[in-house]
Amino acid sequence: MNRYNTYCPIAKAAEILAERWTLLIVRDLLLRARHFNDFRRSIPLITPAMLSKRLKTLEEAGIIERETFGNAGHVEYRLTDAGVELKPIVEAAGAWGQRWARSKLPHGELHPSTLMWDIHRFLKTEHLPERRTVLNVDFVDLRAMRYWWLVVQGGEVDVCLDDPGYEVDVSIACSLVTLTQVFMGDLSITSARGTGDMKVTGSRQLIKDMPRWFGLMPFSNVPLGTLSRRNGAGQ
Repeated sequence: MNRYNTYCPIAKAAEILAERWTLLIVRDLLLRARHFNDFRRSIPLITPAMLSKRLKTLEEAGIIERETFGNAGHVEYRLTDAGVELKPIVEAAGAWGQRWARSKLPHGELHPSTLMWDIHRFLKTEHLPERRTVLNVDFVDLRAMRYWWLVVQGGEVDVCLDDPGYEVDVSIACSLVTLTQVFMGDLSITSARGTGDMKVTGSRQLIKDMPRWFGLMPFSNVPLGTLSRRNGAGQ
């Protein structure tokens, strides 16, 4: 951990929270990630060794606690009261980033695993049938990790990179950047389909209801900020 060697509370917080990957791990915990592989799926570029190191640091700082279950040593991570108190900080950082540092979605910032894991988190299952519903995504511009499945049943959503073998209810075919734009709220489903950038086939009713059950990222409604100079003392 990098030290600022000062008593300043902001510096003390930054010593813990400003380490690379840390806020993303806290973000995931706030979104109910519990297992080591949950973080690996959400943050695919972090190495297992670095993830273990960051989790240990957060545990030592009293921000998370680790629980072990069963003889197999099944481990789950949960936020402590101190960790839960970080929620408004993470939300403010997300809103600020969307307003003032919004990504222009270069290829290097796009990853199908991250996107599909995020989509599964915010899928509005209450607007899907009570029976099992299977969604298939085909990233037409990819070779590796091109096909994905979301299996929804009982309010739970499973993400599959291998065909689960169930009948597909809705198929979505588009580029990785197109689905990312839709998820971020920068491109509507209607517009994407209208231009042909997204093709959706399957159940007519589910396709009609897609704007209701396809959840957007939490900061999708944050408008882009306009930079301006402020003049005058004290401003």
